[in-house]
Amino acid sequence: MAARLFKPNNHGTLGQLFFIYNSNFLFQYSTKTTPDPTHDPTRFLINYLVKSLGFSRKEAISTNTKVFRSKSSGNPQVVLNFFEQNGLDKTHIGKIVSLVPKLLLCDVDKTLKPKLDILKDLGLSGTDLVKVVTGSVSILGSPEISDMRFCVSYLREVLGSDEYVVKAIKKKPCLLFVKSCERLRINMLFFKSIGFSDENIKKFLVQNPYTLLASPESVEEKVERLQSEFNISRGSGMFIHGVDVFISMKESTIDTKLGVFRDYGWSKWDITKLVQLLPYCLRLSQKRLRASLNFYMEELGLEPAYLASHPTLLMFSMKKRVLPRLELMKSLVEKKLYDEDYNLYTVLLPSEQKFHQVYVLPYKDKVPDVCELYNKIQQHGKAKK
Repeated sequence: MAARLFKPNNHGTLGQLFFIYNSNFLFQYSTKTTPDPTHDPTRFLINYLVKSLGFSRKEAISTNTKVFRSKSSGNPQVVLNFFEQNGLDKTHIGKIVSLVPKLLLCDVDKTLKPKLDILKDLGLSGTDLVKVVTGSVSILGSPEISDMRFCVSYLREVLGSDEYVVKAIKKKPCLLFVKSCERLRINMLFFKSIGFSDENIKKFLVQNPYTLLASPESVEEKVERLQSEFNISRGSGMFIHGVDVFISMKESTIDTKLGVFRDYGWSKWDITKLVQLLPYCLRLSQKRLRASLNFYMEELGLEPAYLASHPTLLMFSMKKRVLPRLELMKSLVEKKLYDEDYNLYTVLLPSEQKFHQVYVLPYKDKVPDVCELYNKIQQHGKAKK
């Protein structure tokens, strides 16, 4: 069989020459020398993976072995060029090749192009397309094209627009698998049975799709715990938020977070009150929870009952909100410009704009240094976002 030569493109490493002899691959890195077909062809692929895609030699050898186990006679050059033309860089390509090496030998026109066309038809392009493809590399290899079309059609029916379908898929590319769609269907039926509206379910799917992709058994168990242990009824406005939080977290993680509050002397009543009012507090890291509880309880002397009734306090950033505002208030009190018995919650709750209008602007001439420092802290916080 005659060797087939592919012209290099303008992108250097991805445009190297690939030679195929008798369904085997010989990769040559220089256009000036002719590859010796007597050499081990696998050596060229290993070198390519190491030099062009940044693989370690061990990773390259492992990937090479997986590739050459296949009996396919596909052309890696075409596959790599296809990836590059669709916006994937070396890092993306390296990830795909590492996780699904057999894709190097697939038929682009029969396997890859139809799948990307399905995504493009939804409106995905550029970085969004790359994000979906690399977010679940198996999309390119595992699902049948007909299955992907079915899933897209189903999601369109549930969400009502391609815009929402794209938002959901960007967060959970696995929604393009039939197994995920079936789990979604089962959980949707359960949520409807406990009073969730179609609109609520749509919001879940667009904003937090993992909520609807959890194990149906786990979903039912966590909803039951939310009702029995924390007395959050289905009619409560916080029920839907509690479901969102509990389903998105492992049982062990929930128990660990509850244990942090118990470590600080919170009673069962206090913890129940907190979860009823603002279950999202349980999503805070242990480190952040402990830092907040240390400050409010140890330094300011607040009781668990007060914090349980004002859970928003735990959600505020210490560095960007709490400490700068209290430092400003301390200066105002020291200069007798403000009553020292001011309400902490009233000071910390307002938006940044509102706080600036009420507590900064009226005093900027009387305590210019403090106000200027506060403004700098806020600008620094915005710059880091």
